[in-house]
Amino acid sequence: MNFDIPLVILLPVSLILFSLTFFSRGILIFLTALCLMVTQSHIVEVRSITLYLRWVFFFLFAFHVFGDIFLGRTVRNIKSFDVVAIFFIVYAFMSIAYSPFPSLTLERSTTILLLYISVFWIIWKYAFEQGPEKIIQIVLQVTILIFIASFLMLFIGPYRPFLVGRFTGIFNNPNSLGIICAMLMPLALWHYLTTQNKTYLILFFTMSVSLFLSASRGSINAAIIGLSYFIYARSKKYRPTVFFFSVAVILTLLWLIQTVARHFFVAYFRVESIPTGAGRFEVWPVAVRLILESPIFGYGFGVEETLLKLKHIVPRIHPGAYFHNSYLGITLQLGLLGAMMLLIPLFTLLFKELSSKQDDNVPLLRYALRASLIAGLASGLFESWFYSVGNSQSFPFWIIVMLLTFYRYQYKGKDIVEST
Repeated sequence: MNFDIPLVILLPVSLILFSLTFFSRGILIFLTALCLMVTQSHIVEVRSITLYLRWVFFFLFAFHVFGDIFLGRTVRNIKSFDVVAIFFIVYAFMSIAYSPFPSLTLERSTTILLLYISVFWIIWKYAFEQGPEKIIQIVLQVTILIFIASFLMLFIGPYRPFLVGRFTGIFNNPNSLGIICAMLMPLALWHYLTTQNKTYLILFFTMSVSLFLSASRGSINAAIIGLSYFIYARSKKYRPTVFFFSVAVILTLLWLIQTVARHFFVAYFRVESIPTGAGRFEVWPVAVRLILESPIFGYGFGVEETLLKLKHIVPRIHPGAYFHNSYLGITLQLGLLGAMMLLIPLFTLLFKELSSKQDDNVPLLRYALRASLIAGLASGLFESWFYSVGNSQSFPFWIIVMLLTFYRYQYKGKDIVEST
């Protein structure tokens, strides 16, 4: 099926401009989230369209930012995290000078710049005006559409949402589906607990089933860690009960794995591939060796998936081009300095959030955002995606990071006002 790209883009752009006429940035955020979260669709036509459309949305966001600056309508000044982000982005652009694929590095550095502008300026402003809850509601509404489409594909259309027996939904990879589920399940649970809207309880269970069917081991572990934190942090009065119930569930699962359901779990967890990490343990030492060859500057931003071929390395087991580890991936691309500029702020934010004073005034959403950040960072151990705007989970992940940062500055401002 052939698409005339200008005609395909015309309708959504018209909708965007119509929404902007009435100052509805919420519609723009919704459409952008929908576009970016389906960029990894296994439907080729959808993927091709969204890869073009994302540039339209990003440039509209950038247009709004410069308009706000020109008209003096910004709601915040430059913060310390902005300085770090700008240094990281400039460093990514500088890597064009030594990248083996300068045009690829230029493109991906530009997408990171536009992502930063979109999330930390426009969506920040929307959170300031409408509240963080509204932002998460928009993301969850997009997620509902994605999962409706994913399960409809079981019955409709030529495409089947499975890859080697693992559920992929609309995505081309079950691990992409798994990360989306692990990261957004705490937020769906938060929305249900706050509003008692059963739509989000259904969404939570739908994502739970999807995560199970995806058989994404890393994402399942990330989801367990994130949800465990959220439930433990929320249930202050019942923490001993929650702890003992969790231990009982774990022991029951271990018993099932060792006895009546042994054969099922051996097949489900693909036990034969665990010793090699599905090929990851083969390429991770290669990544370390390549990092040691260029430890300071790396090989250029956005070139991770080209390095194995570029260095004439042919893994025996590992099937893909990526190294399936966000921490090694960013270090390969921008060296230790670039990795520190990205990772230290993320883990500093997490550490400050977890060690901050816990009281009844802390919104429940903030606990859910922490749980989602934990799940995202944990899943980064097994997949390369923090820095890739082309990944479906990247946009919601950075919205989560932004909202936690927003909460920190919001509460810091309240503390200053109260002390005066």
